[in-house]
Amino acid sequence: MIFAGDHTNKLTAAKNFFRIIVLLAILILPINSEAKDKKQKDCQYCNKYERMEDWPVSERPKEFVYEEIDYPEGMFKNKIDRKTSKNRKSYAGKKVYERFVKKKTGLNKNQHLMIRDMAYFEALYNETLNDPRAKVESVEGLKKGREAMRMSLKISPKASSSEAILKFWATGKMLTKAHKLNKKKKKKKQKEAVNPDIAERAAVLANLKKQIALAKVNAQRAATIKAQDKIKEVKE
Repeated sequence: MIFAGDHTNKLTAAKNFFRIIVLLAILILPINSEAKDKKQKDCQYCNKYERMEDWPVSERPKEFVYEEIDYPEGMFKNKIDRKTSKNRKSYAGKKVYERFVKKKTGLNKNQHLMIRDMAYFEALYNETLNDPRAKVESVEGLKKGREAMRMSLKISPKASSSEAILKFWATGKMLTKAHKLNKKKKKKKQKEAVNPDIAERAAVLANLKKQIALAKVNAQRAATIKAQDKIKEVKE
């Protein structure tokens, strides 16, 4: 069982998150056109391996090794979308592209959906590791975007994909409940006193939402600007 207090503790690091946005921009975004002309690509392993099939699993760091994951219920709704690794990759890629590229201007408005869909970014990265034809350069680009997203919930870069997916998915569901509650309260101007237990839970959820808002939107935009091209390459 996941408690709101656990998430609150994990999100306290968000207050310092903006300090690393500049660093992320330097690492992730192309600085100028001259960088593109360099023979040496801006990645650690792609200069040695072109595609994942060229990179022996035994020589890969742990974070580049595919993980068999029992995805949360409801994440892949249709049987065909979860049937094979290729199908999961395609479905996750479409969800990520829709949320972080097509609808990126609405990230601040739909923070609960953004956090939830970070789980799809994790899934996209994991399933891409299982694609022998995936470019190593694209994988490394996705990894940078993944790490930036993990920072919003203080998830270690070394944590397994399954752990990160569970946290993103659970927090997204939690924030969705808060969003619905707040939306309902706005529509109804209740004159009668609210049950103290409900009010307390709503306050905790609202606080979580506020803390996330302090850090995530600009950071995710910075990460996904670079990831956009990588997503387009792997989402089919």
